[in-house]
Amino acid sequence: MTFIVIQTAFLGDVVLTVPLLRLLKELPGVGRVSVVARPEGAEFLVGQSVADRVIAYDKRGDDRGLRGLVRISRVVRSLAADVAVIPHRSARSVLIAAAAGVPERIGFDESGGRALLTRSVRYRARPHEIERLADLAVAAGAAEPAGRVPFRLRVPDGGDREAEAALVARGVAPEESVIVLAPGSRWPTKRWPAERFGEAAATLAGELRLTPVVTGSGGEREAGRTAAAAAGAAAVDLSGELSLAGWVGLVARARIVLSNDSATAHVAAGLGVPVVAVFGPTVPAQGFAPYGDRAVVVESDAACRPCGRHGSERCRSGTLECMQAVRPGAVVDAALRVLGAGER
Repeated sequence: MTFIVIQTAFLGDVVLTVPLLRLLKELPGVGRVSVVARPEGAEFLVGQSVADRVIAYDKRGDDRGLRGLVRISRVVRSLAADVAVIPHRSARSVLIAAAAGVPERIGFDESGGRALLTRSVRYRARPHEIERLADLAVAAGAAEPAGRVPFRLRVPDGGDREAEAALVARGVAPEESVIVLAPGSRWPTKRWPAERFGEAAATLAGELRLTPVVTGSGGEREAGRTAAAAAGAAAVDLSGELSLAGWVGLVARARIVLSNDSATAHVAAGLGVPVVAVFGPTVPAQGFAPYGDRAVVVESDAACRPCGRHGSERCRSGTLECMQAVRPGAVVDAALRVLGAGER
């Protein structure tokens, strides 16, 4: 039996798909597991070695529109997969599998393309997303997970060396412990003020003798500069300077990570690195908190939370109270707890 998994959501969602892929790979008699993902998600999955083939689908770039949909459907058809497993709840994702002629198509009953599914799985509201995705694996023949679903990530080949080289070039010795800050997010409403990341890191760096290191994409350089400036003169800003593999390597190098509700928090959890994640418009009960024993969420009690399943371009009330109410001291306290250093 062969599988095609279609996950064309953002990078954080792709990170949470890794346990599903492992469950499918472990099924008796499975010959091949392939994946369709957006370019950054495809690159991440190649580095995790959890699929036999990873296909990049740039649905918002070169593959946008009907022509791209036809192209990717033809590629999927050429794989002659027996079963399509579709974590992404978009009509387009199901349509790809149907247009490719995959005979069995498993997805959630909340999918926009559920009429094209051959097997619908109930989308449970409360469990973590990793556990919800495990339901799809169970529908495909996997055993019910006993307890927590294993969530293990690896540093892609060369990622640790790239991260170390970047740190050494900035004067950070290999024996120095670092605190990694990730002030960016795809959604503006999920961004805790960057200067507060720096303020929290400055306190922790002083108490625990850590060097603050900022990470982020090329489009997050401004937030990186702001966070690094607030973190103190010793802070290192690597925003936009690492490959995806190097980014994972840097997170693995951290003693602790401070992040928004973003892919960095999920990567830290999957690597077993302590992480404190600041949540604003979303809440952990929606199923997207960092999935790890050494992860803590810091959030406010704003009455308007949650305001959706994910972040948005702008706050409906115009105040962003859910983020503004979170103070650096609360993040520091959470970090000290997760590290076992006690309360301030």
